[in-house]
Amino acid sequence: MIDYYDVLGLGRDAKPEQIKRSYRKLVKKYHPDRNKGRGKWAEKKVREIIEAYDTLRDADDRATYDRRLSRHLRETSNLDDPYGDSLRNRGEDPEAQAKLVLHSLLNAEQAEAVAIVENMQEKYPDFDLSHYLDLKDYLDCEFLLGEAYERLGKWREALRYYERVYEEERERPRRYFLPEVKDRLRELYCKKVARKLKPMEAVSVYQRVLALGIQKKTEAYIHKKIAESYFKASKMKKSKMHLEKAFSLEPKLKGAQKICQKLGVSSQTLAKANARN
Repeated sequence: MIDYYDVLGLGRDAKPEQIKRSYRKLVKKYHPDRNKGRGKWAEKKVREIIEAYDTLRDADDRATYDRRLSRHLRETSNLDDPYGDSLRNRGEDPEAQAKLVLHSLLNAEQAEAVAIVENMQEKYPDFDLSHYLDLKDYLDCEFLLGEAYERLGKWREALRYYERVYEEERERPRRYFLPEVKDRLRELYCKKVARKLKPMEAVSVYQRVLALGIQKKTEAYIHKKIAESYFKASKMKKSKMHLEKAFSLEPKLKGAQKICQKLGVSSQTLAKANARN
């Protein structure tokens, strides 16, 4: 049975507005047009998200689904896990623990996986999943650990795992995770990390996002954020330079009125100037 709350990244106490907001965000994120290298996967993902939303948005359907889900969880909570138990019985054997991390993640037992990793890293600083898993399993594990930490709100830990996957994947022709992990990195850098940093530290983070290789509209948005950060740091020349770059990439750039006013420039003037160039 599919856990629709898990599909939408929500708790079972989620309010209707949270369900709608998550649905809109995820459909946009996983739309096949934004995942051209993984079209069939994206279509399946979007269908699952729509199915989850259609079920949870209606109060009666949601109540019926909640009863079925509760019954399913009760029935499956006592199922045996022979493979997992065999790994657990090997104590702190590094290979068994690495395989147990992946096994736990694939079975949606994220808390157990994170606890194992943190325990092993504390006791054995050189513990590295790549030493005990083949490349595909290792990348799956790293990506899923990034997801687990993201859900826990531990952004820096999530970034560390996503960045490792990105570095591995961009060197290889298949690039299975690359579009998805780039989206995750951009979201976390821009919406969770940069906002809490001092202006010049934020500039450094935004530069890392630019280095990922992003779509033109997103690149324009990042240059606008860099312009805002430079303005806060009283570096007006650099602020204006990045604002001009933003409008050269996207003449109809939205949300730039305040920074334009602060710098004493007109968004219409910048757009027209760049259109002429």
